[in-house]
Amino acid sequence: MATQSLEFGAQKQELIDAIQTARDTARVQAHLFSLEAKERWHELEGRLLNAEAKLEHGGDGVVEAISTTVDELVRAVKDVLRGIDEAFDISAPVSKVMTKDPARVSPDDSLGRAAQIMWEADCGAVPVVNQDGTLVGMITDRDICMAAYTRGQSPFAIDVRSTMSKAVHSASPDDPIARVTRIMGEHQVRRVPIVENGRVVGIVSLADLARYIRNSRGNHLAACVTLEHALAKLSERRAVTADRVAAE
Repeated sequence: MATQSLEFGAQKQELIDAIQTARDTARVQAHLFSLEAKERWHELEGRLLNAEAKLEHGGDGVVEAISTTVDELVRAVKDVLRGIDEAFDISAPVSKVMTKDPARVSPDDSLGRAAQIMWEADCGAVPVVNQDGTLVGMITDRDICMAAYTRGQSPFAIDVRSTMSKAVHSASPDDPIARVTRIMGEHQVRRVPIVENGRVVGIVSLADLARYIRNSRGNHLAACVTLEHALAKLSERRAVTADRVAAE
């Protein structure tokens, strides 16, 4: 029963992600719709919100009952969007924008070594992985500075394990770009590690998304609106988490 419940939970989240991606994609491009398309979109938006509410508040049984409806709604939204050519596609897989095979550090590395890797890779954060490549944390240049300052020690005397952020929010290569922007906004992170089969295969930063926008032809305004919500959340004052307090 526990295994079956977990499977239903995963299916439920997959359906919710599909709804949110379809809704976000349409919302940022709604200003381009014809009058007929706008009317159709308003109808679909209401049905999407209703389906999402049922999934979030219903039991396991609702997953099977509503999955066909969600598939039909997502296809209907794609039909509405089909007339907009070459728009920024936030439903595209994140593998399209991620930096592949990013620099990384071990939990046993010193902060001095982590700083060296960041300098050589010209980046401000790196994933922390075990010997088998499994993701166990993230560490930023700010983490290194704050740890050295608050502990009064050399970065070479402090290990990454004691300083890294253990609460890591990741995505998979097949996840839509829209999901990564939601992760950035909801969890106030500027970089999201991309994990496949438990191992780090890439990383997506705000800079990666900006480059994607710059290199895509067509509707740049829609692309900028896509990032607006994430950037607004990133700018809010962040609460200090328990693991961050322990690290510092």
